[in-house]
Amino acid sequence: MSVVLEACNVSKNIGGKQLFDNISFSCTSETVLFVQGSNGSGKSTLLKILAGIYEPSEGNVIRNTKKVGYVPEHFPKGIRFQVKEYLSLLASFHPIDKGKEPLLAKYVQIFGLYPFLTTSLAACSKGTKQKVGIIQALLMHPELLILDEPFTGLDLESQQALVTVLQEFRGNIPIIFTAHDEGPISQMASDVLHIETGNMISSQTKLNRERWIRVQFNAKKDLDFIQSKQIQFDGNQAFIIVDQEKSDALLLQLLDRNCSILEVKEIK
Repeated sequence: MSVVLEACNVSKNIGGKQLFDNISFSCTSETVLFVQGSNGSGKSTLLKILAGIYEPSEGNVIRNTKKVGYVPEHFPKGIRFQVKEYLSLLASFHPIDKGKEPLLAKYVQIFGLYPFLTTSLAACSKGTKQKVGIIQALLMHPELLILDEPFTGLDLESQQALVTVLQEFRGNIPIIFTAHDEGPISQMASDVLHIETGNMISSQTKLNRERWIRVQFNAKKDLDFIQSKQIQFDGNQAFIIVDQEKSDALLLQLLDRNCSILEVKEIK
């Protein structure tokens, strides 16, 4: 399987401070890489280097594609377009196959952006800007997708939508991401890169199908039996990811704790 991206002894020094040193790894189309590290370790800087926005102080990055979709943690300031104007302009740069659903309309619907299409980007909330940032990366038909803290500002429903979209790309293009908390998105990872040590660890490939379970609960402590990496909270609702073979038992436990099952959805 051909390598899409390769980092070779990548180091970065900013203002005399060494962020990281001798990072080396490679990604194929099947790689889903979770970049971990403490605050200030240089995760965002490394992703910018991989995307071609920054240059490394030492080493080099080989990209065997020019179609890199990059989602920044913070949406750029100073863009005066309305949401629809901005995304329509970007969509015009990337031809869409005739006879297929236009990508822009598809992603606007998936991420619930219709109410904000005529809103100025400057007036949008953090979550709405994050959705726009995600969509702009997807519109280019990326052959490499890099996401820096993509869940920042997203509500539970939008987080689910993003994971579902990423599932469509998984196995076809490399996906590289950071995340503040281990949760549903981290379950997708085939590999984990610990930036402090430069070690890349392969995760066991998941062969079992998984299910999303969305529940409403009375007390958060009722869900303490679920591992933190499996669950995301949004008010009095929770979103849980579980192997299909374990889902029936989990549903019974949830009902026993007086939780209301709102949605159960099978994923790949």
